[in-house]
Amino acid sequence: MPPLTPMALGRASDEELMRRTQNGDKQAFAILYERYSQAVLSYLYRMLGNVEDVEAIGQEVFLRAYKFAPSYRYPQKFSTWLFTITRNLAINQTRRRKRSPVRNVTELNLEGVEFSGDAQKVAQAATDDLEKQEEIARVLEALDYLPTDQKEVIVLGVFQELSYAQMEQITGTKAVTLRSRMFHGLRKLGAMLGATEQSTRGKK
Repeated sequence: MPPLTPMALGRASDEELMRRTQNGDKQAFAILYERYSQAVLSYLYRMLGNVEDVEAIGQEVFLRAYKFAPSYRYPQKFSTWLFTITRNLAINQTRRRKRSPVRNVTELNLEGVEFSGDAQKVAQAATDDLEKQEEIARVLEALDYLPTDQKEVIVLGVFQELSYAQMEQITGTKAVTLRSRMFHGLRKLGAMLGATEQSTRGKK
C-alpha cells in the first residue's frame, strides 16, 4: 500500500492511522496525538485534579499507546482503546497516593478555557455572566464530592460523551452497573447542587 500524503493522512480515520502506526508511521501517530491529547488531559484533570500529575500522566498515556501499538486490534475503536490506557494509569496514580475526600476539580470541556485546579477561576475564565460563573463553579465543586466510581461514569458519559458500550469496554464494568452509577451519581449531584443553591439564597 503506497504511503498517504500528509493531507490524506489528515482525512484518515483514527483506526486507519493506528494501523499505520503499527507499521512504523510516526506521522500517523502524531495526528492521533493532536486529535486526542486535549481529551486525554481533560479526563485526567477531572479524575485527578492535580496539574503536575496530569501533565506527566498525559505524556505517559501516549508513550504507552505508541509502545504497545502492536496490541491494538484493527478495526477496534481507537478512542476506546486509548481511554482504557488512560483510565488504568489514572487508577494507578490514585492508588499510589492518599487523597483528601475534598479537592479541586477542573473545568468543563469549554472551548477556549485553559485548565485550572480552581473552580472559581475556571468559571470566571469561561464566561463574564456572573450567574453562569456561579453555576459552573457549583457543578465542578459538587462533582468532586461524589464517590470515585460515580464520578468516573459521569466524566466518561457526560463530559466525554462516550456510549455505555464504550464505557463498558474501558472500565470492564457491565453497562447495567454503569447505568446505576450514572443514575445515583446524577441524583446525588442534583441534590448537592440544590442544597448549595438554597444555601446561597439564604445568605442573600
